[in-house]
Amino acid sequence: MRKDVLKKTAAVLAFSLALTGCGVGKGETSKPSETQAEETTEETTRETTTQAEEETYSPEEMDLIKYNYYVDLNNDIVDILDSIGYYFEVVEYAEEFSLLPDTGLTYGYRVYGKNSDIIDDCLYLADMEPSYGEMDTLIKEMAEPLRAVMDTFLEIGRSYDYADNQYQKAKEYHAVIYGAADTVAELGYQYMDAIAEMGEAKMAEEEERMKEEGMLIIYNSSRGISIGKEILNEIARQGISDETLTELDLTEIRNLHDELVAVVADLDAATADNDQLIKESLSNSRPFDGLYDSLIQALEWMIKQVESGQPVDLSHSGAPLGSIGHFSETLSKCIERYNSVFGG
Repeated sequence: MRKDVLKKTAAVLAFSLALTGCGVGKGETSKPSETQAEETTEETTRETTTQAEEETYSPEEMDLIKYNYYVDLNNDIVDILDSIGYYFEVVEYAEEFSLLPDTGLTYGYRVYGKNSDIIDDCLYLADMEPSYGEMDTLIKEMAEPLRAVMDTFLEIGRSYDYADNQYQKAKEYHAVIYGAADTVAELGYQYMDAIAEMGEAKMAEEEERMKEEGMLIIYNSSRGISIGKEILNEIARQGISDETLTELDLTEIRNLHDELVAVVADLDAATADNDQLIKESLSNSRPFDGLYDSLIQALEWMIKQVESGQPVDLSHSGAPLGSIGHFSETLSKCIERYNSVFGG
């Protein structure tokens, strides 16, 4: 695995679907946040998974439960791939542990682990109906190397004595990461592609249902995210990255921009309607705190960057304004808030 593959911008977070009319909300079927996950006992974590075993759900409800868990795993994989990329900005990608010279970065730079209990949850669901075919297989194949990386990054994040004993601990961590990174990256990207394809189909069906039922707040917020993903898909279809952004054909991007602006206007109108808020059981008239306006702005900065003919300045860390990375990060924030608002 080459370093540039590891540094590839990870896919934007997938977003979960709510279970309606069955007494189980999406929030009850998704894992805790990263901070909460590290504090969660094994008993509490397993309690969520065994809901499907203790209660009787329809095939449709089980489909959504399984999908939501697989989305949570997808989002952890995104973060883990980012951490692998940052790890190898400091450490040589080689079997023998060696710090890269002159990086100005410390060992463990921007490396964050994840609670790996989600893997056990997904392994449990992988043998249950409905079958997700390739995704079920990928979960089984990448479970142990992914667990090893997640747990090791947690250990790195908790350690502060890397240099002791001539980096002996770091060498042990490196043996695990180097041995598993290739497999995690290869299978992880395959998994993200597969769930993205499934998610697009599920969201199209769900959005149609939302619209028919007059659920305008959740519909427009979901549709805004879907448009954001369509924009990233169009960029990927053209083979464009931040390094080649000025080559982007803006024809379809502008059409999607106009649609996004209209959808966000409809979202603002819906959240300003008290009757609509009551219908959708929302008490906050600004549930997204302007995040969708920020998404439009991020897109417009990107369009202006392309129109300027000037390459994106990638000499600094982070995603600069006008970059694909910045738009993707803003979309991820919208998705995270969507899951928070409508997660039950």
